[in-house]
Amino acid sequence: MWGRTCFALLVFMLPGVGRAEETPEQLLPDGAQIYFRWDGIEAHRADYEKTALGKMMQGDTGAFVNGAFGQLQESLGALLTVQQLLEGVPPKALKQLQDDAADAPKLLGELGKHGFLLTAEVRGLEPPQVQVTLVIPDAGEKPGPLFSALRLGMGLAKMEVAEAKIAGRTVWHVTAGPVRIAWWIEGKHAMVSVGTEGPEAVLKRMQDKETAKLAGNPLFKKVTGFKEFATGLRGYVDVAALVKMAKTRDKNVAQLLEDLGLDGLKSLTFYSGFDGAAERSLTEWDMPGPRKGLLRLAGGKSFKLADMPPVAPDALSWSMMNFDLGILYDEALKATEGIVGIVAADELPKIKGAIDMVDQALGVNLRKDLLGSLGDQFMTYSSPSEGPLSLGQTFLFKVKDAKKLQETLDQVVKGIGKATGQDISVTKKKYRGVELNMVEFRKEGFIFVPTYAIHKDWLIVSYFPQQVEGYILRATGELPAWKPEPSTVAALDKLPKEFVSISVSDPRPGVKQLLALAPLAGGAINSFVKESKFDVSTIPNAQEATRHLFPNVSVVSDDGKTLRMETRASLVMPLDLTGIDAYALFFLATFAFRAF
Repeated sequence: MWGRTCFALLVFMLPGVGRAEETPEQLLPDGAQIYFRWDGIEAHRADYEKTALGKMMQGDTGAFVNGAFGQLQESLGALLTVQQLLEGVPPKALKQLQDDAADAPKLLGELGKHGFLLTAEVRGLEPPQVQVTLVIPDAGEKPGPLFSALRLGMGLAKMEVAEAKIAGRTVWHVTAGPVRIAWWIEGKHAMVSVGTEGPEAVLKRMQDKETAKLAGNPLFKKVTGFKEFATGLRGYVDVAALVKMAKTRDKNVAQLLEDLGLDGLKSLTFYSGFDGAAERSLTEWDMPGPRKGLLRLAGGKSFKLADMPPVAPDALSWSMMNFDLGILYDEALKATEGIVGIVAADELPKIKGAIDMVDQALGVNLRKDLLGSLGDQFMTYSSPSEGPLSLGQTFLFKVKDAKKLQETLDQVVKGIGKATGQDISVTKKKYRGVELNMVEFRKEGFIFVPTYAIHKDWLIVSYFPQQVEGYILRATGELPAWKPEPSTVAALDKLPKEFVSISVSDPRPGVKQLLALAPLAGGAINSFVKESKFDVSTIPNAQEATRHLFPNVSVVSDDGKTLRMETRASLVMPLDLTGIDAYALFFLATFAFRAF
């Protein structure tokens, strides 16, 4: 997931041109447990421009975003000048900072032009030996933006940059405690090394002809040999190697990792590319059975789209997955006991004591009575007509024993009130023949009326009764439920029909909300910040900005050996957040850049 999120952010901001022909993987040792490579845009320019995101960035939205970064480049030098003058920085050093501040913002464009390669290798635990390497292919002739960004960062951090000749190369390096940072030009490529080893050792291993190189690593061969679709981004995490190293620390750690089942997770590989109007991505978890520990949460019995309960027709996002809270409780408790057993074994009895205390206070056995009454499926959705922002969120849990669950929940509410000394009660009423349970918490400032109901093997929970009522109206056929629009149908047709998890999220409503409010925010900035030169007219029209977008669809399937998460998306935001909060982060940052 994190791989395609970074990819989407870079694509969103960069036009980019160019790509290296040689593979810098020939320079790096094969022991990297983490490998990540993005080609840049130009290698896939034609395909990118066909996507919804590519079309979006060709219009007013692209002009707005590019203008924001141009404004950042212009204003960064001025901001640094004032601060550094106040701190008494010598004129020569100040001039270097100003030059670097002018050049550093161009790094984003260089990354879009050449792409980048990132590896991380843990070579030892005691003492820690970790090495992270960043390579910008074919940037050796013009490494200015990268080197300027590094010098700027070091200068602002008050760290002295030294220059040395090592193995025939000019190397700039910084020592920050046990961490060594170095950068140089290696043939056609710009290189950055961060870790516990100095540049001498890094370059020696790089030049050693006897050292196996990354290009020969089996996982590298796997991701580069991927043929299912054309990729612009690919990578892997060698979990088995990391777990194996962690298990060498001591026998208690080894036992804990085995108990958690993490030794059953072999690797994670991920791929992303373009397919028509969509960004297509695939993440695979290699975890052959039998699964134990936390891996018991993965997979389960597959279900179909027809098995989902009725979601609000205007849902911005929804997801349904196999998820057993009982297993999560068991494994979380086992993990806690394992960790405490390693760091403070004499504290172990307190864990059981705390659990017994909670059970006694509530008057139920949480594991047996509450979690034992629930099934192994979970669903959530957010509907703007049922609540603004995240207040329209509704949560559903599959139920195994409805009668036991109802009795347990009633007792839990009573127990919480008694244990805390608060005035908490449950008001019950019938709604369309279904019993609503409204939890009333008589305390100043508490504005919610948490409500739950059990209907047809589902426990429905939300912040207010209206969301639960809406679900009941859809479940009884009085109101329509969500149906996929044509683009979603087309995406689902290209994805597995049975899965262990599915999610659909629409980025358009959030973008429209923010763009509708953006002129007001821009006007406020100009009103309160006299120096602001923000041009409100550059804000794109919401309909223009979103006309090419469509809902993102992800499914996870399981064949007993591998979990596969496949996604087709128009606009992927960080962590796949689709509400107003995620877009606020991006646009507020943009406004800040342009206003100051």
